[in-house]
Amino acid sequence: MRMLVDEIISSIEIIQDPYLRAATYAKIGERLVAMKDEHFKLAFTRALENANSIDDPPTMFRALLAVGYSLKKVGIKSANRIFQQVLEGSRLLAQEDRDFIMHTAAKYMVAAGDIGGALIFAMEIQNIQLKDITLFEIIKRNTSLLEKDQIKIAYRLRKSRLALDNITLEPYRSKAYLELIKIHLNLGSYEKAISMIEEIERKPWAKLAFKEVVFHLKDRDALSQYIPLLEQAAQRLSEKFGEDFLVEMGRAFALSGATEPAVNLIRKFGGGMESLSEIALTLIEKNPRALPGFIDALSSEEMEVIGKDIMNHLLEHPERGNPEIIGAIERKSPGEEVLVKIVRYRILKGDIDGARRTAAEIKDRKLRSIALTDVANYLLKENSLSEAIDAALEVKDPRFSSILISEILLRALDNEIMERKVRG
Repeated sequence: MRMLVDEIISSIEIIQDPYLRAATYAKIGERLVAMKDEHFKLAFTRALENANSIDDPPTMFRALLAVGYSLKKVGIKSANRIFQQVLEGSRLLAQEDRDFIMHTAAKYMVAAGDIGGALIFAMEIQNIQLKDITLFEIIKRNTSLLEKDQIKIAYRLRKSRLALDNITLEPYRSKAYLELIKIHLNLGSYEKAISMIEEIERKPWAKLAFKEVVFHLKDRDALSQYIPLLEQAAQRLSEKFGEDFLVEMGRAFALSGATEPAVNLIRKFGGGMESLSEIALTLIEKNPRALPGFIDALSSEEMEVIGKDIMNHLLEHPERGNPEIIGAIERKSPGEEVLVKIVRYRILKGDIDGARRTAAEIKDRKLRSIALTDVANYLLKENSLSEAIDAALEVKDPRFSSILISEILLRALDNEIMERKVRG
């Protein structure tokens, strides 16, 4: 094994690219530390020698950072001296080159979990956009580390706050706020997390932040007690981003199962029937279990409009419906035009008994006739002639009933003629 290690180390010299040669020595050093092989000292020594011998200063600093990162990963304290050497020595570089080196150093520090060190390098970057990108990357990494290390939560929050305070451009600042909100949610600082949503200046990130808070609170069974604060935040955000933002907030409530607050939010701030319909259709696709509760929160007048939209969607996509949704609509006395659509839906699902029961609830003679015609036509297609006639006889309008029975009998005869032709 020792001979193999010696051979590997000596073979690195054949790598012509000086940066890759130094970086390879460093990575070999990492692996030797893991193997508890003393050759790691030789590998790291040669890594540093090769890095320092590079003539091109930007490449030399990149190589030193690669070596320093490998040392840092295996816990060798001299890594910090190398990073400090890069920090000081790179001041002689052209600003663009130094910015790139500082960005690279910050990325290595972030990867090693050293958030404080990453911030030191990020603050040195002069290019505003690159600086903001780097600071946001630090915050995002800090948030992910927080999930694994709850002990240093206050420390990590301070570091993220410092990074955020130094971000000036959008969308990086708004994205950074979202990450800080996640930290506050982890801390249980729910009021602070809600208040921070209003600091966000870009609509997509404000929407994501609001949803993040709502779903986190739902998962912690704490949503109900923060509904008033969330409603106030949603109102102010809609003033900033437009009324359609209100619909997004109502949708977030509804998808989380807070259906009554969702309806109340739209009613309070003037979202209107169209907004309620939008939310209902979203629930059909994304959380159909929540739709019956949403329907229960609506008034009968609202259901006359929204019930039509729901049923039109279900008639186009009957596989998305279920008995709970249909039952909720019927309970709400949604208007007889909606009942006609329910009859058609039940027929599509093959529930002819349910269709007949719903049709029997319809008082308007014309609408009842339309519903029973649908029932009769279905029965006729199923060759249930006597049941089709029975359905037609339930039609109150004598003229309509007569026309329907006439059509049923003629179609039945046409069917018989066609069958005899087939039999030959």
